[in-house]
Amino acid sequence: MPLALAGGCDPHPSKPGSSGDKPAKVEKLPAETELSTITLTADAERRLGITTAEVREQQVVQRRTLSGQVVVPSGKAIVVTSPLAGTVETMANRALPAPGALVDPETPLLLVKPLLSAERDVPTPAEQVQIIGARANLMASRTVAVGDVERSRAEVEAAQIALNRAKQLFADRAGARRAVDDAEAQLNVAKSNLDAAELRAGQLAELLKLLEAPPADGEPTSLPMTTPIRGIVNRIEVREGQTIASGATLFEVVNLDAVWIRVPVFVDLLPEINAEAEVALVRLSGEPMDGSVSAAPIAAPPTADAATSTVDLYYQVDNSTLRLRPGQRVGVALPLIGPEASLVVPGKAILYDIHGNAWVYVKLGDRKFSRHRVDIRFVEDDEAVLASGPASGTSVVVDGAAELFGTEFGAGK
Repeated sequence: MPLALAGGCDPHPSKPGSSGDKPAKVEKLPAETELSTITLTADAERRLGITTAEVREQQVVQRRTLSGQVVVPSGKAIVVTSPLAGTVETMANRALPAPGALVDPETPLLLVKPLLSAERDVPTPAEQVQIIGARANLMASRTVAVGDVERSRAEVEAAQIALNRAKQLFADRAGARRAVDDAEAQLNVAKSNLDAAELRAGQLAELLKLLEAPPADGEPTSLPMTTPIRGIVNRIEVREGQTIASGATLFEVVNLDAVWIRVPVFVDLLPEINAEAEVALVRLSGEPMDGSVSAAPIAAPPTADAATSTVDLYYQVDNSTLRLRPGQRVGVALPLIGPEASLVVPGKAILYDIHGNAWVYVKLGDRKFSRHRVDIRFVEDDEAVLASGPASGTSVVVDGAAELFGTEFGAGK
């Protein structure tokens, strides 16, 4: 007998997932611009002092920012060595210069007292006679030279008086112009004779100093050691009272008024870089330095690094106010070959949020503004070059952008 199945069987069983309640509900998020649209009253727009400028599309030189290193230029680091064996002494009432001290050229920094043998400390009788004879001849010549200087000075004074008299007579129409010209010529000749006499007297005085009699005890004269350039003492290798050999290093002076920037460039990127153009120094973060700082390309010894596949480009920058130090890292914005079209907006129109994102306010209509995200490639000459942003011809807020930003987030007045 067949069994009748009575149950709650649904003749139309529901399929999984066909219920009216969906397991998830996804809502469409509003566009970013719809979250940040501001409508001002006429009075608010007037108080904020809003001005606008159009986004422009223009040809700009693309730049690639790389890391550079400050190096001392060739010939700007001078190492001073001792010309003979001796003992290091300090200048009168002055200690040895410390590293970092600024020194001037031809200024003695220390003394080297020679260590000479006994037979070289005291001249032989024949040498003493020669020295005395040479000194006597030089003294006689110097006396004549001093007399020539005094006579030349008197001639210059007389020639000046004659010239003044001739000019006065010519002004009074009692003399000729030729007399004035002759008087000027005589004055020029007298001045030339005076200069020559003073030069000869100075040279003879220097020669006499070289023949000064040595001390009675036969002690050798200490030699002052100077630097030929103005700069900073980079290192000093000796101490007071130290005995040194001939050729020993005394100190090193570097001149940092102008420094070189060495920029390693990957070899595949080198053909794209305009190596003949000036570059801009920036911070390592890519932000511009305080003020516009440019560096010019220079011809330097070619260097490269096979381990990193890079070649070095060199640039020179004035360091009189920058205070760049050797070995310091700086950012270098290298111009690439060939300009390209990019969007440009005034730098004052750019705003940054707490996450570092860049924004501009676009004018949508009468007293209506919307915040738009932009991607900045670089900033140059108070203008921001964009990688992406509003279309060309769009009006963006320049003055008053910060006030709109504060109004949007509740910080404005």
